[in-house]
Amino acid sequence: MADRAVEGRLAEALELLRWALAVGVSPVLVSSALAQGVRLLGRLGGAPRGKSSAALAGDLGAPPWKIDKARQQLRHWTPEGIARALAAVAEADAQVKGEGASAGFALEEAIRAITANRGTR
Repeated sequence: MADRAVEGRLAEALELLRWALAVGVSPVLVSSALAQGVRLLGRLGGAPRGKSSAALAGDLGAPPWKIDKARQQLRHWTPEGIARALAAVAEADAQVKGEGASAGFALEEAIRAITANRGTR
C-alpha cells in the first residue's frame, strides 16, 4: 500500500489500506509502512547520485532492490512534495496513536496527501 501511495495510485492504495484494516492489521503498522516509504524517498533524494544501489543499501538501511524501486519512484517527487508527504504521515501517526478518533480515517487522509503531493512543487 505504501508503494502504491508513493507511486500516486490512490485507488489501489486505499483499497489495500481498507483490506489491511479489515483483516486486522494494526493501524500503527500501516502508519509505519507509510512512513518508511516516504522517508526512504527523502533519504535517497539526499544521497550521492553516482553510488550504486548496493553501496547505498548499507547507508540507507534498505536492500538494493528497494533502492532501485525507490529511485524509480523518486523521479516523480520534488523535495517540497516529499516534505509535505512526511508531514502528513507524521500527523496520521499521531492520530493513530491516540490523538484522533478514527485511525482508519487518519490513514486514508495520509494516503490522499501522499498521492496529492507526488510531483507537486
